[in-house]
Parts: sequence; C-alpha cells; structure tokens
Amino acid sequence: MPYIIFILLTLVLSIVFDKQEYTTSKKWWYIFLCFYLILLSGLRNGVGGDTQCYMNDFDDVPTHPQDYGQYIMECIALRGYMPAWSMLNIICKQLFNSFYAVQLIEAFFVNICVFYLFKKYTSKIFLCVLLYGLTGYFFIFNTEVMREAFAICLCGIGMAQYLDGNKKTFYALVFVSLFFHLSALIVFIFPFIRLPKINIHTLLITFIVAFILWIASDYFIAFLIQFIEKYSSILSNKIISYADQKNNLPGFLELALRYIVGQAGIIYFVQYYKEIDDKWHSDYLRYFSFYLVIAILVCSIPGFYRFINYSILFCIIMMAEFLASIKIQLKHLALTKVVFVLIFTYYCGKYYLRIWPNNKRYHYEFFVPYTSIFDENVNTTYRYDMWYEAVHPEKNQKNSRSL
Repeated sequence: MPYIIFILLTLVLSIVFDKQEYTTSKKWWYIFLCFYLILLSGLRNGVGGDTQCYMNDFDDVPTHPQDYGQYIMECIALRGYMPAWSMLNIICKQLFNSFYAVQLIEAFFVNICVFYLFKKYTSKIFLCVLLYGLTGYFFIFNTEVMREAFAICLCGIGMAQYLDGNKKTFYALVFVSLFFHLSALIVFIFPFIRLPKINIHTLLITFIVAFILWIASDYFIAFLIQFIEKYSSILSNKIISYADQKNNLPGFLELALRYIVGQAGIIYFVQYYKEIDDKWHSDYLRYFSFYLVIAILVCSIPGFYRFINYSILFCIIMMAEFLASIKIQLKHLALTKVVFVLIFTYYCGKYYLRIWPNNKRYHYEFFVPYTSIFDENVNTTYRYDMWYEAVHPEKNQKNSRSL
C-alpha cells in the first residue's frame, strides 16, 4: 500500500506540476514527497537484500571504545567496509543501539541529495521521482548499496559543484566518498573527459571500443589485478570477487543494447527536443561523456557493473526530459515514446520478476510487502535466504561464462 500511494501521488503531481515553474505549491509537494520516501526507507524493517547483511553486521559492532580501532581495521581487512561506514555504525550503536538509526540517517542523506540533484537539472522533478521509484533505484540506493549510496550522492553533489566552478569542493567530496566506498575512484576521471560533441558516430565508436575491450577483458583484468595488488590487496580481492564470471557474447550484446543503444540513445536525442542554453549544454556534454566511458566499462568488463550507479541519476533526468519533451502529435515521435515504454517495462519487469530458484521467490519480494519497524513480529527471514542465494550465484548463468 505505501508503494501504491507513492506511485499514484507522484503520477498526479507530475501531471499537475511538471509543466509549471517552481511555484510554492510545487516546492511544498516536492518536500513532502522527499520526506515520504525518507520515512518509507528509514522506518522499514527487513526490507531489501543487502540490508539483511548490514543488520546482522550491526550485532558485531563493539560497545567499548577500546575495541573501536580493531573493529574498523577488521571491517577493512575482512569485509571490505571502509572506515566511514564502520564509524557510522559505531555511533548509532553507542547512541541508539539500533540499526534503524543507521538506515534513517542514510535515508535522510541519500534522498535529500537525490531530490536536490533532480531539482538542479530539470523542471520535471516529479517525473524524475516517479522513475527513481519505478526503475528500482529507490530500493537499490536505500536498501541495497547502502554504503555505496553515500559515495554516489557525495560524488553527485561533487560533480555538480565542479560544473559550477567549485573544483576544490569536487575533489574534497570525492575524497570523502572514498571513506564510504572505493568504487568512487571512478569519479576522479570526470574532470578529464569531455567530448566536443556527441552524435550517432560517437555511439557507434563507443560500441566498437566496448566490443574490443570485451574481447580483451580477460587479459585486462589479469593486468589490473596484478597492478593493484602491489598497492592494495583488499581492492584486488574485491575485483577478483566481482570478476568471477564475465559476460559471454549474448550477455555483452544485452548490456550494449541497454546502455549504449538504449540509454545512450535516449540521452542523445534529448538535445534535439529540449530547449537548452549554453550552460546546460556544456554540463550535458560533460555528464554524457562520463556516462559513455562508464557504459564501455559496464558492457565489457565483469565487476565494473556497479559503476553505472554513479551516472544513473543523470540517466533518470534524461529519461524524464525525453518523455516530457516528445511531442505526442508527431506520429513517429509518438511511436518512439511507445517503444521506450515497452523497453522500460521489459527491463523493470526483468528486475522485479527475477526468480531466485532455490527459494522459489521473485526479486520484488525483497521489498513487497512493505514491513516497518512497527511490524517487528512479522517474519522476514525469507529475505535473508534470498539475499544469501543472491550473493552466491550459480556458475552456469546463460549470459555468463567462467573466467
């Protein structure tokens, strides 16, 4: 029921307000929606996959100050958790003795940052929020990649600050984000990548580069692991764990269709439908260039899939602009919108309806039904079993092959 309220309310608000300027009514409804999602996430009980792991880890957090240093070092060495996440858990354990405090703080920080970035780059804010929910990224940021979500939001604010001329703030925020998740390293390339223009030929070249890198990925990963191992065994072990399997040709083509042909195609066409100024176009080219580099890595190299999270908010904004900008009276553009909706429905369905065969459950059951902290007697242990199956996947997936 809380999800249905969110979808219906956001849909109505999008229809009513997204064509208007940022009025007082639009502002207060936007704030209300932000706090609705904060409470929905922060007051959940056992909703999500990785949340199951983090709730169990919270039981191991020490309560005596003399044990804090050892605990932080063990988290780095044994679990790959960076110090800021461990310190957040320590503070919440000491002050509240409840993991609910951790998830409420995370919900406040992440959703406020997400809503800020939507408002900064588009007037279609309610459509963005609706897509944020429907694509599953509300669940992913708030219940799955909780550590990385801090880093993603810090980097998102940092990239926006860089484009506004605050370069020192960018580097400071990205540096801080590393204390939550090492994947934020990818964002350091952001200032150095800006194509002068992007056209269909650019997308074709992106596909070719991704395909060549996919062919050579075995050798590239071996080189990367050997190089990084000299400086960080933790990071090299993390790469090994993510690179346990790689995409076969159908797997590569499916990712390329999604991220290079589909998503990049949507971003490309936005510039023709949206009224833009020079500043917006400059920011657009910077974000798009960064996205294409990530798309190449995601499609070609196992373990780099999570990097897409650092550009997904830009993608959501572009999807909203794409849907809002197409003139429905033009038949070929109306058909484009229908095709987009069909593809969008397919990928959302693929995410939510993925089956975990050992547990005979669908992926959406990580989140549905919604259970809150006021429902602590409700049994959610099946979600832990699903999570365990998710982090120990079968080695014979049809779109993967062993390295």
